[in-house]
Amino acid sequence: MWTTFAATVGGSAAGLTGLTFIVVAFRFDVVATSQEYRNRAAQTVSLFLTTTVTASLVTLPQPTWALGVELLVAAAASASLLSVLDHAARRGTSQHARPILVVALVVFAAGIAAAGLFATVGSTNGMGFYAASSLLGLMWGVYGTWVFLTQAGTDQINAVANVHDQPGTVPAA
Repeated sequence: MWTTFAATVGGSAAGLTGLTFIVVAFRFDVVATSQEYRNRAAQTVSLFLTTTVTASLVTLPQPTWALGVELLVAAAASASLLSVLDHAARRGTSQHARPILVVALVVFAAGIAAAGLFATVGSTNGMGFYAASSLLGLMWGVYGTWVFLTQAGTDQINAVANVHDQPGTVPAA
């Protein structure tokens, strides 16, 4: 029953992964020099890849309990990786974890885990959690890609513009 949805979401996530690589390539000058942007790009790709992998698992013909175990492993691996990348993005700065990002990433992994828990006992009633997590992963990943395309490096440009706008300042060479 969920295979068509999973195939659609998985294909979308795979395509968006490619788009993210293109966007990062367009903004490579900024992404390559920023620890934060590199790790945020890796987070975005991780969201898409987790969505692709879990979609593949859902479409595999297998016992429901086996799908449950696989979804639990995927959720744990994804949560760990996303957490490590968030910490790495903030390393060396005074930034605290962004609450909206933390909530989105926790809900993403928890939804996959909830679907996995239901499936381990042979029930597909938790697949709505999988669906919600997949859609959240796609939306949050698209948002992350949009940020790279439109905002990466603008903080440096704005800082330079603000210095130039201050009376009595001399632009740096």
